[in-house]
Order: sequence, then C-alpha cells, then structure tokens
Amino acid sequence: MNVLDKRARRHRGDDRGDAEMDDQALVEEVLRESSDGESSEVDVILNKFRIEQDEIRRLKQVDEYLLEVHGQVPNKKEDEVCRLIYENANSLNSRITGNDKLDKARQMIHELEPDIVAFNEHRLNLRHKDNKNGFKQMFNGGELDLRALAAHNIHENIGRTQEGGTALLAYGKLLEYYDAEGSGKDDTGLGRWTYMRFDGKDGVATVVVCGYNPCYNNKKESNTFYQQNRRYFINNQRDTCCPRVKFRTDLEKTLTRWRNEGARLIVCLDANEDIYKKGIGKMLTESNGLDMVEAVGDFTSRPLGATFFRGSKPIDAVWATKDVAVVGACMMPVGYGIGDHRLFVVDFMLSTMVGDAPTRVVRPKARRLNTNVEGCAERYNKVLEESIRKHRLMEKMKKAHETKSKRKAAKLLNKLDMQSKELMAQAEKKCRRLKSGLIPFSPEAVVWIKRCQVYRSILRWHSGKVRNRGNLKRAARRCGILNPLQIPVTGIIARLEVCKEKCNYFRRHGHKYRRKHLYNRLDVARDKQDETAEKQILAIIQREKERSFWRRLNFALRKQSKGRAVGPVQSEDERGRVIDHTSQAAAEEAIWNEVHRKRYHLAEQAPICQGNLRGEFGYCPPPRIAESILDGSYEFDDDIDPATRELLEEIALIRQKIPKNSASWLINRKKWQQVWKKKNEATSSSESGLHFGHYKAGAESDLISQFHAMKLSLALRRGVGLDRWSRGLSVMLEKKFGVRLVSKLRAILLMEADFNAGNKVVYGERMLDNARKYKLMPEEIFSEKNRMADDGALAKTLFYDVVRQLRVPAAIASVDASNCYDRVAHAMASLIFQSFGVADTAVTSMLETIQEMKFFLRTAFGDSQNFAGSTIHIKTQGLCQGNGASPAGWCVISITILRAHGKKGHGAKFMAPISHIRSRLSAILFVDDTDLIHINMEREEQLVETHEAIQSSVENWSRLLIATGGTLKPAKCFYHLISFDWKPDGSWKYADNSSCVDEDDEDYGSEEYQEWPLFVTLPDGSEEAIAHLEPNKSSITLGVYTCPSGVCDGKRKDSLAYIKEKVKDFVGSVKTGSLRRRQLWTSVDCKLWPSINYGLCASLAELATLSEVLIKEYGKLCPAGGICSKANREIRQLDSGFYGAGFPHLGVEAAVAQINKLLMHYGCQSAVGILYNL
Repeated sequence: MNVLDKRARRHRGDDRGDAEMDDQALVEEVLRESSDGESSEVDVILNKFRIEQDEIRRLKQVDEYLLEVHGQVPNKKEDEVCRLIYENANSLNSRITGNDKLDKARQMIHELEPDIVAFNEHRLNLRHKDNKNGFKQMFNGGELDLRALAAHNIHENIGRTQEGGTALLAYGKLLEYYDAEGSGKDDTGLGRWTYMRFDGKDGVATVVVCGYNPCYNNKKESNTFYQQNRRYFINNQRDTCCPRVKFRTDLEKTLTRWRNEGARLIVCLDANEDIYKKGIGKMLTESNGLDMVEAVGDFTSRPLGATFFRGSKPIDAVWATKDVAVVGACMMPVGYGIGDHRLFVVDFMLSTMVGDAPTRVVRPKARRLNTNVEGCAERYNKVLEESIRKHRLMEKMKKAHETKSKRKAAKLLNKLDMQSKELMAQAEKKCRRLKSGLIPFSPEAVVWIKRCQVYRSILRWHSGKVRNRGNLKRAARRCGILNPLQIPVTGIIARLEVCKEKCNYFRRHGHKYRRKHLYNRLDVARDKQDETAEKQILAIIQREKERSFWRRLNFALRKQSKGRAVGPVQSEDERGRVIDHTSQAAAEEAIWNEVHRKRYHLAEQAPICQGNLRGEFGYCPPPRIAESILDGSYEFDDDIDPATRELLEEIALIRQKIPKNSASWLINRKKWQQVWKKKNEATSSSESGLHFGHYKAGAESDLISQFHAMKLSLALRRGVGLDRWSRGLSVMLEKKFGVRLVSKLRAILLMEADFNAGNKVVYGERMLDNARKYKLMPEEIFSEKNRMADDGALAKTLFYDVVRQLRVPAAIASVDASNCYDRVAHAMASLIFQSFGVADTAVTSMLETIQEMKFFLRTAFGDSQNFAGSTIHIKTQGLCQGNGASPAGWCVISITILRAHGKKGHGAKFMAPISHIRSRLSAILFVDDTDLIHINMEREEQLVETHEAIQSSVENWSRLLIATGGTLKPAKCFYHLISFDWKPDGSWKYADNSSCVDEDDEDYGSEEYQEWPLFVTLPDGSEEAIAHLEPNKSSITLGVYTCPSGVCDGKRKDSLAYIKEKVKDFVGSVKTGSLRRRQLWTSVDCKLWPSINYGLCASLAELATLSEVLIKEYGKLCPAGGICSKANREIRQLDSGFYGAGFPHLGVEAAVAQINKLLMHYGCQSAVGILYNL
C-alpha cells in the first residue's frame, strides 16, 4: 500500500498544492531546456521525479485500472458546490499524535476541502475506555466548524478494535442547514449506517447516508461484523434471517420512508457485492422504487470497475436521487486515500440539496503591525518618525492652526490627514514580513525550509530566471550546500523532494521541536543571567501553552461564534412576507434601505426636527439660538410641544450648575499616550485601514503621539470633521444565531480609531465627570461607573419585596426604547451636550461627522464598494452604535429626561416606617432598558389610582423620549399591576388584574381584552396597548428573570429553569467532547460558572430548592472529573477545601452574592440602598 500511496500522490492538487505544482512545472521547464544529448538522462529524471523504478516493477502486479482516475481529477471546489468524499477506511486509530493514517486523512480533507466526509469500516469501539477521542476530536476542523456522527455495534464490547462501524463528518457553512434531531444512527444499535439530515429553504431537505453491508462469514464464534449482526438478530429478535438480507430490507424501508417524506437522498455504501448485478444496487436504482443513480458511473458515462485493490468487481459506490444534481464525480486510484478501497469524490450542486448556496465568507486582510511581535512597533515608529520630519508635518499643522478661516483650516487639515494616512500605511509595510505559520518555527525546521527555497532558486537559475549568481551562492553556502551551480539537475530534483518531505514532517510534528527550541533558549538566557530575555521567552511559552489549552477546551465544548457576520439576508414586505436577498448587491441594498436610509432618519419624527423648530434649530443649533436656550432667555411659542419645552427648560437649569466649556476639547500628548497604552489592539476599526495597532504602537513615540494629539485637538477646536472620519464601516451581526432578518440584525459602525478615542475622552470621561462633580448623576441609572446591571435587577426584586410586605397597590412598567443610539435628534443632543460642559465646536465636529457619514458595509461577501449616506433633504442623525460618545451621550440624555420626568411627581414614594425618612425613585434604568415604578407610601391608594398614576408616568416618559428623537417599542414593553385579595381568615393572595394571561392568544395585549389596559404613545400621536403580565409570570429584564410574586422553583420559565438548561447543555458538551480531568475543572470554573452566576443576588428561590436544582447534572459530570458517580450526593457541592468535589453550590453562592450586595449598599443613598433601608 505504501507503493500505491506514492503512485497516487501525482493526482494530488493540494496547496502543498500550489507549491508542488509550481515545482513540477519548473522541473519540466528545466528538463525541456536540456540538450538532446541528455535525452536519456532526462527520461531517467522524469522517472525519478514521478516514481522510482523498483516501484514500477511492483506496480506491474496491480491491475492498471486501479492506478487510474475514473473520471476527472477534482479541481478546486467552487462556492456553489457541496463536495462529498467517501472511502472504506479499513480501520482507524483514535490516537491523535503519532498517527500517520489519521494525519494522512486530515491532509486529504485539507486538500480536497469536502463539505461531507463518509467513512465505513472504521473498526473503532467508541465506548472502549482507551478510545478517548471521538471523530470530532480526531478530525478537528481548525477554523471550520465540524459535526461528527459515528456508529458501531453497542451490544458487544469486544475490545478497543471492533469490526464494522460507520461515520459521517460535516464541515463549514453546510452546518447552517444541519438538523441535529433529524440525524442519527441505525436504530438497531449495530452501527450498520449513519445519516445526517440537512434542511434548507422552501422545504428542501437532503439525507446523506453512509452504510456498511456485512461480508459473509460462516465462523459462528468469530468477531466479524457479519457474526455480530447474526448474534444480535438471533438473541434479540429471534430472527435467523441472513444479516445481509436484513441490511438490504431495513435500509430499503428507511430510505423509502425518508423519500415519501419528501427528502432527497445521497447514499454511500460498501455493499460487499457487485453494485450492478446484486440486490442492493438493483434495489437503489429500481425505477419503481427509489429510482436513484450511481453518481460516478452516471456522470462519467462509464461503469465502475474494481473498487478494492485486490478485487475485480465494483463493491463500493455513491448513489443519489435524480433531484440532486451531480456536477463532478470521480473515483481516485488505489492508494490515494487511507484504506485499501478507492476513494470517491462527488460534487453536488448545493442549491439542489438545501435550496440555496451558503455564502463564501471573505475575511479582512491580516495586519502587519502587531505590538506583541518583538521589534515590530520599534521599526514602525522609526520609519514614521523619519517620514514626519522629512515631510514637515508638524510645520504644516502649525499653518492650519494659525489659519483664521474654518473652511481653509478644514482643507489644510484634511490634506495633512490624507498625507499622514499614506505615511502610516507605508510604515506598516516595512515593520515586518508576514509568514504563513504552517510550520512551527524551530532551528531544525528552518534548515529544510531554507534549503527548499535555495533548491528552487537553483532550478530557476537553470531556467534563466535568476541572474545574480553571487547572492545564490551565498544563500546556498549559508544552508550548507557546496558548489550549488555544479549540482546536476537530477541531483537538485532529488534533493528538493527530500527537503519537501522533511517540511511535511515538520508541518505535522513541528510543535514538539518548537517547545524544545524555546526551552533551549530559556536555558541559554538563564546561563547568561539575561532576565529580560528570560521573561520574554517564558511569556512566549506560557502564551502558547494557554492558547493551545483554550483552543482544545473551546473546541471540545462546541463554543459557537456569536454575532456572526451575515451574507444573504431577509427582509419583510408590506404584507409581512419574507424576501430573500442572496447576492452581494441585493443584500447590501436591503441593508441600506432598512438601516441606513430608514433607521438613521427616524429621529426626524422628533418635534424639534419639524415645523418652525426645524428652521430655527436646524441639525446643529446656531450659536445665538443655542446660547439663548442655555441661559434660559429663549422665548417659546405657545404651540411648542410640551415635552420639548420641558427638556429645553431642564437644559437651561443644568447649564446653571455646570460651567461653559468645562469639558475641555484639548488632548495633550500625555493623555493621548495614557489612552492608547490601555487599548485592546485586536479591536476592529475603520474603512481607511488605520487600525488600533497604528495608534498603540505610535503611543510609544513622543513625536508620533504629539502629532496625533495635536491633529485631533485642532479639529475639535475648529469644529471640523475630517473627511476620513466620515467614512464608516457598518458591520451587520446576528443578534440571534441563524436569524437573518435585516430588522433583527445589529448594526455596529466601525469609526476611525482616533475619532473614537477623542470622543471617549471628551464625552466618556470629561462630560460624565461634570455630571458626577455637580451631583447630576441620578441613582436610577445603573449603567454608570461602579454600578452593575444586576444591581438594577436586585432593585426590582427589593421593590417587589416592599410591595409584598406592605400589601398595597403598586405597578411597574418595563418600557424598552427602540434603537436608542440611532434615534437621537442632533439639535436636542447638541444642546444637552453643551449644557453638560462640552464646547460647541467639539459637539459640531462630532455631529457633523455623523451627518456626512458614508456608510460602507462589511458582510460575509466582503467590504462593499458603494455606500449609503445623507440625502439633499435629510441628513443622518443618531449617535451610532460603535461611536465612543454614544454611551455617555445616551447617559446625559437619560439624565435630562429623568429630571424632567421626576418634576411631575412620577415614580415611587418611599417612607421608612420608623424614622419616616422619605425618598423617591422614578425608574430603574440600564441604557435603553427602563422600568418605571410606582408605589405611594405617603398615603393610601386605590387600585384605580395606581393604574392612573402608572399610565400617566408611561405616557409622560413616552413623550419625553419622543422629544429627543426616540420612541418606545410596544412589542418589548409589558407591565405588572399589583394588588392583593384578602380571604375571611386573614390570608391573602395576589390579585389577577389581567383578564388575559395567555400570550399565544391573538388578542393578547388588546384594550378590549384587558381590565386595566396600559398604553404607550408613539411619535405619530397614536397609542398602543402593551402586555399585562400576571404576578406569577416571570420576565427577563437586565438579563435576570424576575416576577412580583417571587416564585422561583425551576418548574416554569424562570431563572432556575434558565440555569438548569445552561448546565444541561454544558453536560452534553462535556460528554461528547471527551475532556480530560484538568480541562473539566477549568471549564467548570471559567466557562460554566461565569455563565450562570449572574443575577444570583436577585434570586428569591429557597435554599432547599437551590441546593437540589443542579445536583443531578453534577452527578453526570463526576465521572469526567475523576469522582465516582455513586459517591454521596452532598459531596458534589462540597468545597474542595473540605475534600468535596467542588462544584458550585447555588444556595451558598446566592447567599454570598446577596451578602456582598448588602454590605455594598446598606446605609448608602444608592437606589438599592434606599430599598434596603426600608
């Protein structure tokens, strides 16, 4: 088989691939230029290059047909094609390292890029303790996602190796259509076949089957697959029928059932009989039955010959139903694959399998500049500093500073900015060379890599493509190659082949040589007492260890990528019908129409953007108008919108407390360096190509930092938005996995890194510092620094506790703002920002940049060439998700709304029962999630008064939000109206104030269907009812399930049910991932616990419930952690310090979280502290 393997290599078209094809073309070119007198030598060379003479003599004993490709050699896989490869593996070993057969299989998969891989006769007992790795671990997909299904006979535990077995692997984008519930194994548990189902659009579904028909054997006590089947049917079904007949009849029933359900079929079988003349082949192709076609023979119009290397008949094949289009099919020579049967490669048109074709993801280019690479930042800074001095950029900056005209200053700054951009890009090109990284670096590997390069250069010299002999000789001498130009072509070719074999060896096993090299260098550094080098080497070793560890861990736990980039998208028409946009142009146009030409223009509905106010205020209020608003001298018209007037009056009051221009626009060199040294270099940014690495590396240089800080400060001082800043890159991400509706996508705008850095300093630091300094930051805002989202959830829980203790009517309305960052009227935002101390020029610079923004798109198709932006009549508004000023900007807008809202008396009025200390809370806010609360402890209220109060509060909040350009989203809003019913014996219960508690009812939420309806006001003046939930109905806000009654038992949709589901998924991942003990405990501490501990401080579950909720799932994890599953139940949640297993105890952890919150807030004037004090 080794001989056949070498012979089959000439059919490989890998990207060891492109290099070897280039080598072969180069060799043949050199040989063609050889003299006629050397023709006999040329023949010898060709024979040596392709196959050695002794191998030829041995191959003569094999049928020539087995050494040919039946069909055409597969080319590079096209995007619209699903490639399937199938082979009888003739046994596999589950060992990952030192497994040449597995290495060859993985290399073959890498070369052919299949979407589906089918193996039968893998001969693995997957339940044996020594087979720790499953097929998913054995065939790790690298960057591609992978699903694996493998089957074997589970009724007999013969040993580590067990005859038979089938397996299917699916890779990459095809997994979008993978139906896990519809996929599985032979129901008998014999592992006769494995199948995967792929559900596409419009009801198109395809089932791929890999099966193995047992080969006849009459030795009853043997462990052959035939006798395993026979024993099972006799012992379990009392059936003495031949297992081969049972295989055929059972498979026919299964396939017929799937076919009757409308599924399309692809079947890969080792039939162990003639596929044309015997029963299985006839059953599959019978016109009155399944009516399938044998794919390779039908496509090539030539029947298959022998498929086993010692056989004479075709016993393997791939069949497909006629509604699955075959666009390429071949059978490779014996020895090409990993077994003793021939490998099948079949290309199917993907659209005929799943209804449409997945998009090929176009990835952004790699960055050369990386500050983590030693010396990279120094080389970049050196080149850029020289360029700044050479082109006199600082002098040009001074000229722009001295210019009095804003227009001329803008022109000079833009010209300077474009020049500096080109110089930064040029400096990046010279900072380092990009390397493929296919072979881990080590001195041993470098020798063979460089020798390959030298031998190729010598061949090019022979072909006349290299002219500098001196450089070639020196390079050869450094590699230990003497007299390189005197080596005959035959010798060069032979040596090149040896070097390539060595490189392939180091590609597979280079990691151990790299570790050896790093530890050798560490010993040298210690001998020299070079502490700097020692620390750097130790950091490299630790980083590579951790990266390898976490990659294995994430892979084993099937970590899904969230927020994936989208390719094809969907939109809804006026009738609610879903329209698919599958091409790049159609998808981009749909996104622009829904998001950039619609969402960013919704702020036009604000009253300040309409009528006379639009003409007076514009998009950025003129200085005269702005100053009159800020100093309170503005005269309002009688017909002005009341909510708008309230906000403008509140702006004037805020300005009285905060001095003008107190949030300075000036960013000096030290501040710039301080900001960028803390940045995460991996953050994506900008369409221009200037990424975080440019500024992080530049922060190490005083000259470069001074240049960047001066340019930014000058733009903010003059109120100029650079042209480069107005080119944003919108990245469309999925909020929910697989949901591609444009209205459900998250649009993140990647702005220029320097622009965002300036916004974070001016708005995120200085403006908010003003709010804190002048005591304008309300306790109701939980997104503020040093506050946490779960504090807001705890505040809601404590509010429910207070209501339960008092047993008086109360209400809470959860109202969610729609697209909060994207629906901000710039005129209102400008006035609010100025009132909090930001200079009008800095505000103008930021807002005008957004108004002139050109929105380019980044999707799975790649970056768009076109863009969407403002029109002549309507400019883009909003703050944009991705803008460094957005969080702080929305915070001060919320402060202004809260102050205006509270002045009307809305909110909860608390009074301590003993001290009679009074306090008030208007709402609980975290960014756009708002909970308006109402309770009056100062006097008794009837339920009708409570309802009127919460309705008035919601209406006022809606109108204030509309005045800023926003609105509420009724579909995501709900409320609880809380009151109590009393029984004659003095007991009580929560009153059900909602006539409808069934959310599936089509009339749910309508006014007629509720006794106490609640409405939100929309920008057009209409009102819409929101959902009324009963007290026992849990809802998720701020990531935590809460409800007024506090019921939390895990039997309904609540926080405990959510935790149980999370842990159950984790247990399933651990079982299929085959984690080692250390990996399990690390994953429990670093993966499982962080995903379930959030919100425990707000849990109202009883200790007994918390103690028992996860005990069963922990029992399933014990064996993987090295603990006997039959050990005492209490040990599972006992801390390891007391010799327990150490799984987290929810009851203890919840108590710890609640005590921490009590210590943090009790006695303080925070929102949670106010509620604790009651």
